[in-house]
Amino acid sequence: MRWDEWKFSARRAAQDHFVRWTTVSTVVLFVVTTVYFLIKMLPRGINIGTIVMHYNIYLGIDDVRAWQWLFAIPGIAFVVVLFDLLFAFGIFRKEPLASRTVSAIALASIILWSFGAFFLVMVNS
Repeated sequence: MRWDEWKFSARRAAQDHFVRWTTVSTVVLFVVTTVYFLIKMLPRGINIGTIVMHYNIYLGIDDVRAWQWLFAIPGIAFVVVLFDLLFAFGIFRKEPLASRTVSAIALASIILWSFGAFFLVMVNS
């Protein structure tokens, strides 16, 4: 797909109410969750030097890493959501239903990521 085709498809996708609102909701939820996550976790991670990255109800804490790994969690979520939204906007012209589905999946993945980030904050508190 060429750049001009992608821009035309993205313009058409931006006019669709479902794609627009799922995209806006995804971006807003991602930014709010990332800010909350970093505000709560960075001071603790810097002071202690390590951070719990995974908790399992059967085994307990099973992954402790250096505090710099805090940036990997929002970074991976950013890459996944960016790819999903760019793909959704790019395929809208030819496949509007698939584009709506991919944008809904991006929102669903950010909701799940938000729950995971919240519980990581709770475990580390």
